[in-house]
Amino acid sequence: MDIKKIGILGATGVVGHAAFQTILSRTNYPILLGGRNPEKLSELFTGTDGRLECQQVDVFNEEELHDFCGRVDLVINCAGPSKQIVDKVAVACLKHEVHYVDVSGDEHLYQQLLARKQEIEEKGLLFIISAGVYPGLSEVFPAYVAENDLDEIDLLEVFFAGQGGFSLNAAYDIVCSIEEDTGWGMSYFKQGEVKKIDGPFHRNYTFPNPAGKRDTYPVVTKEFGLMTKQHQIESAYFYNSYQSNAILNQFVMIKAMQQYKTEEQKRASAKLLLEQFEAKKPGVKDFTMFHLHATGKRDGKKVRVFSTLLYPSDWNRISGIIAATVAHLIAEDHNSKTGCFFVAEGVSATRLIDALREQQVELMHSITEMK
Repeated sequence: MDIKKIGILGATGVVGHAAFQTILSRTNYPILLGGRNPEKLSELFTGTDGRLECQQVDVFNEEELHDFCGRVDLVINCAGPSKQIVDKVAVACLKHEVHYVDVSGDEHLYQQLLARKQEIEEKGLLFIISAGVYPGLSEVFPAYVAENDLDEIDLLEVFFAGQGGFSLNAAYDIVCSIEEDTGWGMSYFKQGEVKKIDGPFHRNYTFPNPAGKRDTYPVVTKEFGLMTKQHQIESAYFYNSYQSNAILNQFVMIKAMQQYKTEEQKRASAKLLLEQFEAKKPGVKDFTMFHLHATGKRDGKKVRVFSTLLYPSDWNRISGIIAATVAHLIAEDHNSKTGCFFVAEGVSATRLIDALREQQVELMHSITEMK
């Protein structure tokens, strides 16, 4: 694609800063950073090689947002809260015929953008959402295994573990997701359809280090379901885990007490979540991990795959790296598709994982023949 300049919104946060560092170190594209305080941006990003410009832009100010989008060829949106921004940045990108990568986004944004699918395609644009960790890498990782290790998959189990913190905006988005009841708990996908699990509420599972033994809870999303359909996976499960029971209890309390009815309640609940995530396990550094177990066929033989994807830092940094790497892949792909996609649909899982492995992401893998 003919990309001359990349814009990044929300660059003063951890996610946006990681996206900026990735674009700066791995590409030669000029970069335009947008933020409400351009002086702060300039202070944070001094010492670059002259490829950087900073511009004042509040994503809730339509004039400033459109001016920003009109100056670039691709926008990486790391601003938040995504539940308040919704499609504002995407619509501005569409008007100015600019490619779009959103580190956030969910099925609600996806449906909004699908209504503009024809216009996006007619303008030759590619819009990628959920280009972060979960959702995002949670679908890309199993798609990578499906593309490279198995010809057929009859059982897929993906487990997520991590330790890290959140920004207030990210915590706010989580509270909104609790209110919207995003995803399906106690469920799995069978031939692409959501089915209820007939069994225990949780599963105690031993991850590789540094995660160790954790209680895991089954929950699936639309993004995960589309990935299973794309790769014709017979049965697929996703298990989330929490770095402490206190965090799980806080989630349960917010939902049970409906502590999200007003804007004030949402902000208060977000602050409570922040406090819980700050209480980290002593002696364990931040990390982000996906562990996968799958059975299926390879070259006509029944095999079992165990695979672990580990990033030795928190999910905020890797989210920014993922979004920026997706943008880089789009920029370098001269035969790229057009339209609106979740990240696992919109870019090659193999190319994305291979690129992430060059950026401190570790992949541990074993394939054994089943008797």
